[in-house]
Amino acid sequence: MRYYLSFLLILACAFSNISLAQTSPSTSQNKDQEEASLSQSEIIQISDNMKALADKAKTLKGERLSIIQLEIYNMNEKLRNELRNAVEKESSNNEFLIQQIQLQTQYYQFYLSYIEKKLNTLQTDIEQASKEDRLLMQIPMNELRVAQAALYSEQYQNYAWLQSLGVNVDQSLEDFKIQLQDLSHYTSAALNYALTHKESLQKQLEGLPAAQVDKINLEISYLQRDINTYSRALSRLADTADALDINTVELRHELFTATGDITHDLLSWAVLKSTIVSWGGQFNSWFIKNSPNMVFNVFMFMLIMVIARVLSKIVLHILSRAVKAPHLKLSNLMQQFILSMSVKLIFCVALLIALAQVGLDLTPVIAGLGVAGIIIGFALQDTLSNFASGMMLLIYRPFDEGDWINAAGVEGTVSDVSLVNTTIRTFDNEVLIVPNSKIWMEVIINRTYEKVRRVDMVFGIGYNDSIPEAEKIFAEILAADERVLKTPAPIIKVNTLGESSVDFIVRPWVRTEDYVDVMRDCTREVKMRFDAAGINIPYPQRDVHLHISNSDDFIFANKKSSN
Repeated sequence: MRYYLSFLLILACAFSNISLAQTSPSTSQNKDQEEASLSQSEIIQISDNMKALADKAKTLKGERLSIIQLEIYNMNEKLRNELRNAVEKESSNNEFLIQQIQLQTQYYQFYLSYIEKKLNTLQTDIEQASKEDRLLMQIPMNELRVAQAALYSEQYQNYAWLQSLGVNVDQSLEDFKIQLQDLSHYTSAALNYALTHKESLQKQLEGLPAAQVDKINLEISYLQRDINTYSRALSRLADTADALDINTVELRHELFTATGDITHDLLSWAVLKSTIVSWGGQFNSWFIKNSPNMVFNVFMFMLIMVIARVLSKIVLHILSRAVKAPHLKLSNLMQQFILSMSVKLIFCVALLIALAQVGLDLTPVIAGLGVAGIIIGFALQDTLSNFASGMMLLIYRPFDEGDWINAAGVEGTVSDVSLVNTTIRTFDNEVLIVPNSKIWMEVIINRTYEKVRRVDMVFGIGYNDSIPEAEKIFAEILAADERVLKTPAPIIKVNTLGESSVDFIVRPWVRTEDYVDVMRDCTREVKMRFDAAGINIPYPQRDVHLHISNSDDFIFANKKSSN
């Protein structure tokens, strides 16, 4: 954009040469009398440099011309900064500043007229060009549109400076306001047209052949450039219009519709009210158009989910009877797993069907679930390990709910098994939740897996006691206990001759649920019967014997021990 702007600056400088020459004598007198301020001298110096560069640029071409043009543009920016500083100083030479600012006003007026003509020419050329060439020709035209809006802002600044210096510019300012309003409304209308046309083309893309899609996409690219350009220009024009107390509610609303950017201007009540009213009208039109179809889709969604609920109850009832069939021999855990997964599967399928009925495209949803599954798999490796272990526990069934097990260093009764962890309730009523991977990777002892268990007990009698009598007592105790099974027959045998006792093994067979009670009751009964029969139950003891030969040794021993 700066290259186009610099090119026009050359024309403007050439246009203003006469006026600058007329002010030179006055400036020279000021220099001779040494009454000009430092800022005034700087302004004169910059103006002279700009004229010299403009004359030089007339003989240059190509890259050197572009460099000179850019330098002229930068000098003009510096000149305006000096003018702004001078206007703000109370001690500045007002007559000199008024002359310089009036030159700037004439220059910008000429510049704006030239841009208007250039835009009309470019617009005509673009309309006659092919769609492929339009994209290239669009670049300079869009730059000029943005430059035009910026120049309106700077021209208003020129008028504001003149007013602050006491110059009456009311008539010029009124004409300027009319021009600014016309350009603002045209830019807003052009932006609205580009947005509407782009939306219309985007709707036509569905179902078109690839060749036509490329053409429409090219047209959409052309429109998007226009939208970006008009938005930037309209934003600058609206700021200038606000400074002139021009109503910019419609402009701000159109700008927000195009860009979606929330600025401080949108927070004003007028702009906010206009936006809300517009949204309300759009929502009302959309609701009237789509409400019948939307109500039908919601009804179908709810109907499908209700059917899924009824179907899940029927399937649950049928499967609950099927999984309990004796010939299947499924554990309680496997039964609960099958029932739970069947219900969840029905609801998942029903939900997908219902979403498809509403109009949701399930292809990206399923693809997204696949990608999410990979990410979750890496993030939850330990959880997936527990899940796999839970599946192995369900398949191989090393234990079931209610079993007494010893696994992962924990002993107790299994109260619940999920695909991730196992809940074990200890005998002191503590609840332990153990990850399935720890249970599956270690030895599992199931103490209630079999219906019948053997109680292994060991009892010892003294060497002086009668072995037959002890055997008779053991047999009587086991025979009297109804919980002891007759088959297999109990085992009562002398096992070992220990250091201080003769050890018997007593091994009756009982039902698994009577295991602990029989062991404890039998041990109590043996102790009571042995006491009644006078049979000794040996326990470890040590006898210490002291031999004292004389008093001196005893004294020495005492002294030695005391040391």
